Parts: sequence; structure tokens; C-alpha cells
Amino acid sequence: MEDKDFLYKDQLILEALKEFAEKGFDAASLNQIIKRAGISKGSFYHHFHGKEELFNSVIHRAAQEKIEFINQWLEQHHGGEKPRGFFDYLRLYMAGGIEFAIQHPELSGFLMSVMKNPQMQAKALALAPPYYDQVFSELITEAQQKGQLRDDFDPEFTKKLLNYTLLSLGQLILDSSGDTIDQAQLKKQTDQFIDFLQRGLGAPPIDT
Repeated sequence: MEDKDFLYKDQLILEALKEFAEKGFDAASLNQIIKRAGISKGSFYHHFHGKEELFNSVIHRAAQEKIEFINQWLEQHHGGEKPRGFFDYLRLYMAGGIEFAIQHPELSGFLMSVMKNPQMQAKALALAPPYYDQVFSELITEAQQKGQLRDDFDPEFTKKLLNYTLLSLGQLILDSSGDTIDQAQLKKQTDQFIDFLQRGLGAPPIDT
């Protein structure tokens, strides 16, 4: 019975992801989600209290899968070696995010649709997994202390800016690439973006 319940919940989240991505939170139809999932309303309310809780679960699923994918990607491609600086880490993290978008277009597309919808965006940022929040808070604080980031920027604002950028940039680059994925072009565009970001956020060089 537990396995069956898990499958029902998993199917609900999958169908909800599609509905929210297509219509946004307000216009998304709970009845349509339930119908597509092939379950009864009673089964739905066994798992969720309503559309709000279902949306929260979809956000957590998509964000957590992206985080886990990127962490595994970093481990596989770089052996857990710590990057030399903040922007080196960001470059690697973004490369993993682009790979996630290539391999998981539905999840990535949902996250992109969330960032385009102000209501869903506010909900998503409020629900950001603690790990995701903590990693960037620590990186930003350390980088400011080392002089790698400007310390006149509020760390909380910088973190939110990076969260938004990392959620949307991978899909933006893919959208501009058309149907053909050119890995060399993706790397070039990522490097160009990091260079642009570094000039805005990076601490000015110390005169010698």
C-alpha cells in the first residue's frame, strides 16, 4: 500500500509540475491535475491539503533534484576539489546547471516558468531549500572577507541576485541555442556571463 501511495504522490507532483509551468499558480486547475494523475479527489486530499501545499512540494522536488544533480556533477567532473575562488566555483556551478537543463528539460522548464511569474517566484524564493540558501550565504561571506566580492553590497541582496540568476540563466542560454546543443558555445556564453558578473560584483584590483 505504501508503494502505491508513493506512486500516486509522485504522479501528482509530475502532473502539477506541468500544469503550474503552463498556467501559473492562480490559473492552474487542481481538478485537471487530479484528472491527469488518474486518481480520485479523496486520494489527492490524502496526500495534500490543497493546491498551495502541492505547489510547495513541486518547488521542493524540482529545487532539490537540481541541487543533488549539480553536486553529483561537480563530484564526478572535478573530484570534489575546492575551486580557488568565488567566481571559479560559480562558473563550475553554472556549468552543472546547464547540464541539468539539458538532461532534465521539464524540471528546468518549470523552474524557469516560476521565475517568470512574480507570484510563483515569491513563493519559490521563500521556500528555497535550507542547503541552497546556506551554501551561497557562506560563499558570499567568505568571498567578501577575502576581497573577492565587494563588501559594500548587502550579502542578502547578492544571494537573492545569484539565486535568481542561476535559476534562469541555464534555460536562457539553451533558448538562444535553438534545437542543437553546442557544448563549446554554452561554455563560451557561461564564461562571458561570469566575466560580466565579475566586473559588477568583483572587488576592484588592489594597486601595487
